[in-house]
This record gives sequence, C-alpha cells and structure tokens, in this order.
Amino acid sequence: MRIHCFLLVAGCLLGQSAARAQNSDFGLLLGVSWPVSEVVSGSSNTVRGSVGGGGQFNYAFQVLQRSVDLYVELPLIVSARDTGVVTSTNGTATTSVAASTSLQVFFTPGVRVKISPESRVSLYAALGGGLLAYGANQISTNGQNVRVSNATTTTGALDFGGGVDFRLTRLLSLRFDLRDFVTRAGLAGVAGRNHAMFGFGVAFHF
Repeated sequence: MRIHCFLLVAGCLLGQSAARAQNSDFGLLLGVSWPVSEVVSGSSNTVRGSVGGGGQFNYAFQVLQRSVDLYVELPLIVSARDTGVVTSTNGTATTSVAASTSLQVFFTPGVRVKISPESRVSLYAALGGGLLAYGANQISTNGQNVRVSNATTTTGALDFGGGVDFRLTRLLSLRFDLRDFVTRAGLAGVAGRNHAMFGFGVAFHF
C-alpha cells in the first residue's frame, strides 16, 4: 500500500515538473512559397513565373519567461522552386525560353517573441539571420540551340515573420507560420530579394 502511495505521489510530482519544464518546442511544417510573376516590356518582352514549396524544421528554447516570452530558435527551411522565363525580342523576331528547378536551404538562427492572450492561443514574431545555400538546374532554348547549366551558391539571408500556435493538448499544437527571407536579388527564381513562405503543421512542446 505504501509503495502504491509513493508511486502515485511521485507520478504527480513528475507530471507537475514536466508541465513546468515545457520551455522548448519543435515545429514540423509544410508550406508553399509565394507565387511570383513578372512582365517586363521594352525592346524585349519578358514573362517570368515561378512557384514552389517546402518544409520547415524549427527547434526553439525559452530564455526568458515574463508576460512576453523570449525564445532562441533554430529554423531550417528546405524548399524547391520551378521557374519559367519567356523572352521575345521584337527587333530580331526571336524567342528564348528558359526553365529551371532550384533547391534552397535556409538556416537563420534568431529570436522569437511570444505572447499568449488566451490559454490555448499564442502569437509570436520572429527575427533571425544566417545563410542560404542554393542550387539550380536550368535548360534554355534559343531557336535550335539548347543549353543546360548548373549553378550553386551560398549567401547571407535575413529572416523575419510571425505565426500562431493553437494548443490541442499540453504537448501538441497546430502552428501557422509566415516567413520572408531576404537575400541578394535574383536568386532562386525571384527577380527581387524577398522569398516569402507560408507554413502549416504541428509543434511538439517539452
């Protein structure tokens, strides 16, 4: 009887300790990259379009617990993008077509600030900086000429965004996340600097 009582008390204490120790989480999300389209007119007309998708793996641990909680997060985002470009030159009546498939890996450690206006709902904003590793395979045609090329590069990246956590249980939540990764212009099928990605998935709290 004493053993059963001891096990019951120990189980309650461990449960309470585990609840208090929930200062880390790990998110698994799938998402889509923002579609990009562009039309440029001039001596040559260019139409560019791209779309992509990927996944986010994000580990975060709490460093400050107040009315606003502060986390350090380590997000790793892997995404792929397909891009097509058609260019028509009026003066010479030629048309060139290029298609590429690219793979991007973003690693942007940073901070996350979280508030919890409701017991089951948390809002957060994130900011970080790190690296983009980028590789692409491209096939282009100009008349009867066909060219195949490969390119890889590594460059700096800035990450900012935010999201919502909706608790299903003490250990599991649904997560909606929107991020924008800023790099130098012209990478991964994007003419500008911004690579926006929306993600949806689950987060494990421990």
